This record gives sequence, C-alpha cells and structure tokens, in this order.
Amino acid sequence: MKTTSTLGARIEATDGGVTGHAGLWSLGRFADRLGVGHALSARIAWRGERLPAHDRGKVLVHQMLVLAGGGETCADVEHLRAVGGLFDDVASDTTVWRSFHQLTPATVAGLWEAMAGVRARCGAVPTPWPPAQRWCWTSTPP
Repeated sequence: MKTTSTLGARIEATDGGVTGHAGLWSLGRFADRLGVGHALSARIAWRGERLPAHDRGKVLVHQMLVLAGGGETCADVEHLRAVGGLFDDVASDTTVWRSFHQLTPATVAGLWEAMAGVRARCGAVPTPWPPAQRWCWTSTPP
C-alpha cells in the first residue's frame, strides 16, 4: 500500500493555468520526504477481513494538510480531492471519519511516538544551522 500523500508534480509560474493548494502540496511533499505517512502507518493496526482501501497513515497526513490549509472538519478533505494531479488518492470524508474513530488511546500514543521518531531523525541530519536555530524539529519553539 502506498504511503505517500502527494503525486510528482512541477509547480512553476506561467502566464496560464492556476492550481489551488500548491503550498499544501509542498508541505505534503515535505511530509513524504520525512516519511511521516509511513511512520504513522506502521503504528496503526488494521482491523477487519481485508486491508483498507486507503492507507491510514496517508489519510492522517492528508487531514494534517487540510488543517494546515484552514479546514475544520473531516468533510474539508474534499478540497484536496478537488485538486487533480497534486494529491495521491485522497480518501472520502467518511473514510477520514472512520479512521479517526478507529484510533484507540494506545494507537494515539503510538502515533505520538512515531512523530517523535520522525523529529529525532530530522534533528540528526547535519545542517548548517546551530542547534539553537533548529527549533522547528522540536515540539515547542524556544
């Protein structure tokens, strides 16, 4: 099952053609590069007779993008679905709702641990900035 939230695209300024949510695409691409969807997927056990049609980690990443774009409800994921060619196989609002309601407290704790692991890997990457300027990888700014 594919855990990336975006499709390969090239965003450029031209005289014609406008797409909405190009900034969210960039944020989603960054999440994909960090492995956020994969890390979250590894912490969500599937239940039922068959695998779900939508990877639950990717569903959560898409909902993170919705929140970053000003969305407030599960139904707002439709804004990502409406933009063709940027976001990979966006789940319906019903699937988003089911995904959230299947999360147990233990699963949520695992998701927090997964995100801590992503932040730790990012903090370990050599950068030209001193540690005091890497506050974006921690849970609280300085």
